[in-house]
Amino acid sequence: MNIEKQYLIPFKGLRLGSHTFEFEIDDRFFDAFEGSEIHRGHLNVNVELEKQSNGLLLTVSIRGGVVVTCDRCLDEFEMPVDYTGNLVVRFSETETDYDGDVMWINPAEGEFSLAQYLYESIWLSLPYQKVHPLDASGQPTCDPDMLSRFRIVSEDEFDRLTSTTERHADSEGWERLAQLKEQMEKETTKQ
Repeated sequence: MNIEKQYLIPFKGLRLGSHTFEFEIDDRFFDAFEGSEIHRGHLNVNVELEKQSNGLLLTVSIRGGVVVTCDRCLDEFEMPVDYTGNLVVRFSETETDYDGDVMWINPAEGEFSLAQYLYESIWLSLPYQKVHPLDASGQPTCDPDMLSRFRIVSEDEFDRLTSTTERHADSEGWERLAQLKEQMEKETTKQ
């Protein structure tokens, strides 16, 4: 089943003015995007389309939740999505790339798919760091077994470890460089 076809906006026969479209997004939607870090989800999409003589103006609202991996404990959890954005659709007979804000389509076409726009909007509405929410006491709701496996290092301890590692790496690096130089000199004198 082609996911693009499920999120088509047929604009050709619409009169000028306002029109509403509604879609549902489920797990199959995210399966269609290879390498997606969103595992599952259920969202409702409302599209308010304003057809104008020179193009279309869409206001897209996406509400629901998606399942992602927690960056802290690597367990899956549901993250809410509440997105509203605008997309301008312009007509052009020359092919122009979609830039996230303006989509260019051939006026001879009678419909276009919102699938890629919806996926990008959902993905970009998520925070950069995806972690379980905090509970009422302010503690993360992450997997406690996984969290117990991590050792928290203080900033001072991190600085000490870093400087020790850098000193060790520098001395090894200089030794290796001296060995390479010596080897090259031997090879040069043989010739």
